[in-house]
Amino acid sequence: MPRIIDAHTHIFPEKVADRAMEQLHSIYGATPVRRPVLDELVAEMDESGVSRSVYAPVSTRPDQVPSINRFALGLIDHPRIIPFGTLHPHHEDVPGEIERLVAGGVLGVKLQPYFQGFRFDEPATRAMFEAIGDRLVVLMHGGQEIVTIEDVIPNGEALARLLGDFPALRMIVAHMGGYEMWEGVDEHLVGAPVYFDLSYTFDHAPDELVVEICARHGWERVVFGSDFPWQSQRDALAGLRRLGLDDATFEAVASGNLLRLLNLTQSH
Repeated sequence: MPRIIDAHTHIFPEKVADRAMEQLHSIYGATPVRRPVLDELVAEMDESGVSRSVYAPVSTRPDQVPSINRFALGLIDHPRIIPFGTLHPHHEDVPGEIERLVAGGVLGVKLQPYFQGFRFDEPATRAMFEAIGDRLVVLMHGGQEIVTIEDVIPNGEALARLLGDFPALRMIVAHMGGYEMWEGVDEHLVGAPVYFDLSYTFDHAPDELVVEICARHGWERVVFGSDFPWQSQRDALAGLRRLGLDDATFEAVASGNLLRLLNLTQSH
């Protein structure tokens, strides 16, 4: 059996998890599949057959960046978690936080413009991407939110323009490049130098569309993800298995592509 690595999960420190879930429920109206804390994620992984998971935190305010990154750095030696950090373009010391993450062994950051309240055309945001360069993998939200919003910042055209402006970026665009905005993905991102994750995609996009977009984009730039706690790892894996991929492609999507992007080996 190939190793399974979930490239997109969310957990919170025990002391803030319940409050965070209340706030997210009030915004999105979504119900988590289980409590999003470390022990529950590990239990989910054990039940679903997932070897490791990427922790993908999001800072909703600039002042949250140091404490979230402290939590991420505290997970660096966990055998089942690949911790990403957070950045916010309005934080007072973005370069310092990048140095802190890189020095501590963190390999990437998660960004979500709507939730964090920034735009791609802001000077501070452009300075942040320039500072990131190829030093950290960027896991970027793509497309609509769980609740429909009018102004989607990470749409296909804008993301393609961002990649053109900052060609050093190593980026994964979540939700197959653009949740519920698949035409824009098809027009602007398919074939671009970017990875797609499949988080919150299965059961929200037809399986036939997943195969069509990913095959034309290139399965070597697609990675498995669930978006736990908003989708169970079991359901996400069931969706991946429905696609009927050959063994080599399945293994690449399940873990190999992400390990290559992160410059990790199967033993890490």
